[in-house]
Amino acid sequence: MVTYDPYRAHMSETKYKTVARSFVEEIFNERKTEAAKNFLTPDIAYHGMAEEVKGLEDFKKWVAEDLSAFPDMKITVVDEFGEENKLAIKWTLKATHEKDFADFPATHKKFEAQGVEILYFEGDKIKEAWTICDLSVLSLS
Repeated sequence: MVTYDPYRAHMSETKYKTVARSFVEEIFNERKTEAAKNFLTPDIAYHGMAEEVKGLEDFKKWVAEDLSAFPDMKITVVDEFGEENKLAIKWTLKATHEKDFADFPATHKKFEAQGVEILYFEGDKIKEAWTICDLSVLSLS
């Protein structure tokens, strides 16, 4: 019989929060795409705002494309909560839309968007992620 251990659950959530914040900071804000291997499983399934990414190498290419479209991108984690091997983070993204992205032509204007990321962990690494964000802000900027 498996019993719920609130201390162990709290420690896992704390660990996942640390991993998630470091992931956002290093990969997106510091642009250290090679560090992705420290945070993601090799078979990561990343369901992005405009695309599906499978595998670590494709994830790094996808991030490079996003950073090209939004070269001054800064993501701030504003809230997070989780249980078991799941963590949800709410974030704010600020950037300038310098190149075409998805179906949105570059506007060369600054914008701000909010989003939610739902992360599934395997051990200490993210195995799957879902991003929810309203991309219509790109057409308004």
